[in-house]
Amino acid sequence: MHRHLQISNAKLISLNGKSAYRIGNDVSKQVLSFETLRRAGLRYLERYAASTNAFKLVLKRKVIRMESNFEQRPAEVDEWIAEIVDRFTKAGLLNDLLVAENLCSSLLRRGTSFKIMKAKLAAKGFENDIVSKVMDDISEEHEELEAALLMARRKRLGPYREKEDRESNRNRDLRVLAQAGFPYSISKTVIDSVET
Repeated sequence: MHRHLQISNAKLISLNGKSAYRIGNDVSKQVLSFETLRRAGLRYLERYAASTNAFKLVLKRKVIRMESNFEQRPAEVDEWIAEIVDRFTKAGLLNDLLVAENLCSSLLRRGTSFKIMKAKLAAKGFENDIVSKVMDDISEEHEELEAALLMARRKRLGPYREKEDRESNRNRDLRVLAQAGFPYSISKTVIDSVET
């Protein structure tokens, strides 16, 4: 007789594409191994672009979810994570420079200032040398001026405001751009520019 037939109150459920038996709230766990972590990392990278540091954190969180007591995990888990990151980097699945460039171009299209852009790259876990290389690739003054114009158009500031309201809201518009991280000189140029 099959095992699942012997357990009267067991239900067959699907867990991450695998079958598991559930009795009440107990679900049989996956066994923590190098291959389990590698497959989990591959599934993650199929859906999301991530920096190397962010990817390491994803794998560590996976280990914590699989092993309820993090201190009792196998000693070689850190070595497994390093090996997976190394393999994925060599295969081209992890490319910090490419991910950072794509993120910056997306942020520029939204009208994000360079100051905020650097902060977002650092928050995503990119190394300082990657951040500086990506920021150097962007031509400073011209790109940031375009980003400020995009934000002004999106928020209807300065030249994109009704003519009769422009002068009375000038200081407010300058403050909005300054709070978004744009330097005063660029904010002043955008707000005082003629309607485009």
